[in-house]
Amino acid sequence: MPQANIPEPLTMFCDGTLNSSSVVISLIGAGGKTSALFWLARQFSALGKKVIITTTTQMYLPEENIPLLICRDPTHLPAAAFTSPISACYAAWQPSSGKVRGFLPQQIDALGQRYYAHILLVEADGSRGLPLKAPALHEPCIPVNSRCVIAVTGGQVLAKPLGPDNVHRWPLFASITQIEPGDKADITLFEHFIRHPAGMFKNVPLHAQRIWLINRFSQSENFITNQLSALLKTTGLDAIWLGAVRESPPIRNVLQRQ
Repeated sequence: MPQANIPEPLTMFCDGTLNSSSVVISLIGAGGKTSALFWLARQFSALGKKVIITTTTQMYLPEENIPLLICRDPTHLPAAAFTSPISACYAAWQPSSGKVRGFLPQQIDALGQRYYAHILLVEADGSRGLPLKAPALHEPCIPVNSRCVIAVTGGQVLAKPLGPDNVHRWPLFASITQIEPGDKADITLFEHFIRHPAGMFKNVPLHAQRIWLINRFSQSENFITNQLSALLKTTGLDAIWLGAVRESPPIRNVLQRQ
């Protein structure tokens, strides 16, 4: 039976202390990926883990006060470049967009093999700031060696009408889920979207653990935790995290498949 509990600690799903390569964790989806990524970085750092942050797409420069490295290939950097507990590494800075550009998934896999850090956190998807999205044909770009993939959804859309105003790539999402504008994001819709090969966990390596992080869950009062627990059986999810990563505590509940 799935159990509800507060996560103690994040090493519940990965421990980088006994490995010869970094634990690669990729974040996909919409509704708070970047905030979740930096929350994870701080949490792992507090546990004594060394962390490298990067992306396979584009993301805004970190607001955090952490060392920033720009290079064509992160595997050509010496280990001494990553002396900080948390470092960020990207391929290029794009002033016109205010964003940094990341690396190919295979470059990140190679970086993980160098074991410069215990944890390698990867933003592997884009969403244009909306709380829900469908992946395009080229998305998401997930490193093959990802041990865990966390799909983020903004909780403010749960049980609410959906349409192009709150779903990125709405035509694709509507095609995958077979809904019309104004249909509500109910539990049946999410079960279908999670299970669909072109849906929430598209391109996720078969060996990777799958976690659904519902961010800003407090804004979705109409969703019942027991209904979410049932998805662990029907979709193959390893866990569902409920919370708001910019609040305290960031994760208020964890539903975990046994």
